[in-house]
Amino acid sequence: MRVSSRGPGRVIVRIARLLNLVWVNGTRAGRAVRGVASVGRFAAHGDNFTFDPDGVYTYETIEVGRNVDLGYRPVLMAARSRIKLGDNVMFGPEVTIRGGNHRIDRVGVPMIAVEKCPTDGALDRGVTIGDDVWVGTRAVILHGVTIGRGAVIGAGAVVTRPVPPYAVAAGNPARVIRLRWPVETIVSHEQQLYPPERRLTADELAELAALSMPEPRAAASPPPMTKALTTGVHTR
Repeated sequence: MRVSSRGPGRVIVRIARLLNLVWVNGTRAGRAVRGVASVGRFAAHGDNFTFDPDGVYTYETIEVGRNVDLGYRPVLMAARSRIKLGDNVMFGPEVTIRGGNHRIDRVGVPMIAVEKCPTDGALDRGVTIGDDVWVGTRAVILHGVTIGRGAVIGAGAVVTRPVPPYAVAAGNPARVIRLRWPVETIVSHEQQLYPPERRLTADELAELAALSMPEPRAAASPPPMTKALTTGVHTR
């Protein structure tokens, strides 16, 4: 539809703006109502808990700490296991956490028709995320994963194994690419945030110090033409 800025077009524009305002305010109000109505369905949650009511949750299997923001449109699902989040956790948009798994070993039965038995506990492991963790946009965290305190998960990462405290993990499958700080700085950070009984132990700090970090990639040399173009520029 073409809308003119003159004559009757102005009326159409004003009506459209009014309808848009009504729609936006109505949508916000509806989301707020759904949030208030559903927050009590979580197994547990602390103060200052922010979540998108349009996300997907198995509420009764999810425990959330204080000062947690689950971001925009997350998917947190665990039918039989638990998803546990610590304090001060933040998600980017569309993070997925999947507790549990499906059996793929049954011969002669479609996977969708395979029912789990009480002895299939190894397939129903949960997910635990420690305090002060940042999970980037569209990261996927699969069952059985524990993410240590202070870790960072890169956008789009697929996390299939535990992530140590204060590690930065990225990729598919995700791998630790570095620590946020040297161990000495981590110790100082812990002393400022946590009481002695909650700080990382000497053994845990030693494990961090012993982590084998990948060698940084060497910077690629510019191609010869780039060098020629660079050296051929003159400034007057």
